[in-house]
Amino acid sequence: MALKRAKRFIATFGLLFTICGFICMVVAFATPHWLERFPYKRMSKVFVRMGLWEVCFNDWTYYKDYLSKRYNGCWWIFHFEYRPVWGWLNPPWLLAVQIMITLGLMLYMVNVVMNIMYYVRCLPREKERKHVLTSACIMWAAFALIGTSVTIFGIKADIDRQWLPNPDSNFLSWSFGFACLSGFFAIFSAMCLTTDYMRIKEEETKANRGPAYAVKPNPRF
Repeated sequence: MALKRAKRFIATFGLLFTICGFICMVVAFATPHWLERFPYKRMSKVFVRMGLWEVCFNDWTYYKDYLSKRYNGCWWIFHFEYRPVWGWLNPPWLLAVQIMITLGLMLYMVNVVMNIMYYVRCLPREKERKHVLTSACIMWAAFALIGTSVTIFGIKADIDRQWLPNPDSNFLSWSFGFACLSGFFAIFSAMCLTTDYMRIKEEETKANRGPAYAVKPNPRF
């Protein structure tokens, strides 16, 4: 009974970490608060905030734009409004972050379904080992993608002086924090799933090994 409870305990925490990480990933993916300007420094003609898919400016002009087009409000980062500055606003490293975060979200979606299937025991017994191994590999991959993304974004937002204006007046906001949390939940989920896989493998090895000492019949009786 205690062993059965321990098995359920690991599977429960693996599922909880996966769901919590997925929720954090959705929030980070959808909200435009990865990088913001400090409120007390929000004067006129400045950058206001941005997410992966949206950027907000307040009467701002790009210094290399000879037409001096003014940007106001919040727009989709690939909107036609930002076409004149698209190459500057979307450097290659930011495109890489967007792709990796999108892949991380997709891996989370797949793994939520897989973990629920395993938790409610709708899989054949002989397929559980491969199923859990696949789930663990998916979560390790999600952690690698998310961890790489937040590291690149955090470093570049601080040191890239050719990107957004006045980087010293900006700070990493709560959407970025949710992305970091999703990375932590991914590694916790991956650890639970890896532990569960090792448990199943050990049980199968013991079952195939048979009894430790073979009992031979005594011919005298």
